[in-house]
Formats: sequence, C-alpha cells, structure tokens
Amino acid sequence: MSTIIAVGYVVYLIVTLPAMLVEANGVVAGWYPFVGTILAFGPGLALLAVRWARAPQHRALVTAIACPVGAVVAAGVWGLAGVGESAEPAVWMLDFVGLAAVAVAIVRPVREALLVLIVCKSTAAYTALAHSPGVDVGAMAREAVFGMLFTSAFVYVTSMVVRAGASLDASRSEAADLVAASVRNDELTRFDGLIHDHVISTLVAVGADRRDPRVVDLASSALARLDALAGHDGDDEQVSGTELVARIRTAIDSTVETVVHVDTSTASSFDSSTVRALSEAVGEAVRNSRTHAGADADVLVAIDVADGRVSVVVADDGIGFDPTGVATDRLGLRSSVRYRMDSVGGWSRVRSAPGRGTTVEVGWARP
Repeated sequence: MSTIIAVGYVVYLIVTLPAMLVEANGVVAGWYPFVGTILAFGPGLALLAVRWARAPQHRALVTAIACPVGAVVAAGVWGLAGVGESAEPAVWMLDFVGLAAVAVAIVRPVREALLVLIVCKSTAAYTALAHSPGVDVGAMAREAVFGMLFTSAFVYVTSMVVRAGASLDASRSEAADLVAASVRNDELTRFDGLIHDHVISTLVAVGADRRDPRVVDLASSALARLDALAGHDGDDEQVSGTELVARIRTAIDSTVETVVHVDTSTASSFDSSTVRALSEAVGEAVRNSRTHAGADADVLVAIDVADGRVSVVVADDGIGFDPTGVATDRLGLRSSVRYRMDSVGGWSRVRSAPGRGTTVEVGWARP
C-alpha cells in the first residue's frame, strides 16, 4: 500500500511542479521551489524505499507521519518566504495534499487520518491565499471542503483495506498455530502409544515375574525408544522402500487408485519420522481432495521411491481453486502438509487452477 501512495506522489510531482514554479515566480523567494518540493514531496517519495528497509513497519510509520508534517511546514515556509503578491491563488498544494492523509491511514486509525486531512487541506487553502489578497476566501474555503469530502472516501477505503489485511494476517498466523498444535498433538499421541506399548508392558512383566528373561529385553527396548524420543530423533527404526510404500498406503483411502514404483536396484532406507511425516501429509492431501474436489472427481496417488529419495503425487480432476485466493479455513494443503514436510527437511508443492483440478506433490531426499 505504501508503494501505491508513493507512486501517487511521483505522479503529482510531475503534474504539480510546473504549476508551483509558475505560481512561485515573483511571489516567494527564488529558493522556495527547491525547499518546498523537498518538504512537500520528499516524505511521500521516501515511501518507495520503505519495503526494503530494516524494520519496515517502523519506517513506514515514521515516513507516513512525515508526509503531513512536511506539507504543513511547506505551507508555513511559503507564507514566510513571500516577496510579492499575485492576483491568482497558488493552488498547487490543494491538488495533492490529500495524499498525506491517505499515507497516515496506512499506519494510524481512520479518525486520525481524517483529522490530518482537515489540517492538510486547511494549510493548502492558506497557501492559496497567503500572497493573493484579492482572491475570494469563500471560494477557496469551498474548494478545501470539497477536497476534504472527496479525499475522505480514499482515506476510509485505505484504512479498511489495511485493517482487513492485518486481520487476514492474524487469522493466517492463528491457523498456522492451530495446525502446529495439531501436529504436536500427533506427537503426544505417539508418545502415549510408546508408553502404553513398551513402558507399561515392561512394568506389567516385572510385576508378573521379575526373573522372566524377557524383562531385560523389554526394558532395554523401552529405554532405547524413550532415549530416541527425548533426543528428538523419533523412532530410530529404519524403514525400507517397500515398507515405506506400505505405510503410506495405510494412510490412503482404499478406494483411491494408487500407482507405485520402487527401484529395487538400490537399497533405500528411511527413518520412521520421515515415513510418518510423508504418510500424514499424503493422507491429508487425499482427504482434502475428497472434501473439496467435488463428488465426481477422480483421485490418483503416485508413489516413486529410488536411491534414498521418495516423491508422492496426489492429483485430482476436480473443480480446482486459485492458490493465491485460498480462504483461511483451508488449512490442510497450505499449512498441515507443508508443516509436516518442513519438519523432516522435505518439500511440498501445490498446483491448481479453477476447473483444472489440483496436484499436491510431497517428497524427501537423503541429504
């Protein structure tokens, strides 16, 4: 938004500067056009660089507020720099000064921006009258009021767009947090399973007969799995390419057509955390296709495993969607799949268009 306002300043500078030079000639000091241009247009032009600056939000706040300050100071200097009079009003500032209020609307509440608009238009009217004693004050006042009313619509719209964008960003952040929490809950469920399947079974065996030779093996296995989990390595089990495919298929609806290619010429193994992430991501992608592609859509899953690398494609011929306009409640593809694959160093891609179906591709390769 700041870039759009800056472009507006560029346009108005090109249009307004010739008028300023004509109206300043013989009315104000010869140095004023240079100083006035810096004061009135400099902060607005500086908005072009805000997006590339460090701490862009802080810089945008300072630069946007500097826009009306510069305009007011430019008007004051115009009044102090007078060397003559003119029969015509100096209206150069009336044409663009409303942009300063629009700039404020991107960083401050709309009430403050509207107050800035009133101040800026009033100072522009002062500029028009300062060295033109014969000009109709009422006409200039009406011109300023009309400018306030006209520009207030742009101020309000800008404020609403900024608020909507902030709300959308907050919703996306909250949605991502919810997905992350869901994934963490999956990990807690896995931990609960480990406790039930290994720790409790070991304790039961000890309670039944502590001299049973299987107790040592059970305890060692439980401790090893707990150590692996505490080290954030997940289960240390290595899974073959064939077993990987089998586990992924358990996460897929049995009615979904699945095509599998496993290169058996090279031995491939994958740690169980990667297998788990792939299975959950593919299952999420299939569920999304079933939910959103349409009742008549066909879904195909293609699994390719070769040389320490795996890729899975989930494709449907459904209604598709525009990835740039996804609603915040469509969490599966945008957040859950990506989060799971990122957590194990994998990758994910989503390709879709309205009426052209959706393709989700996830994969992992050994570093």
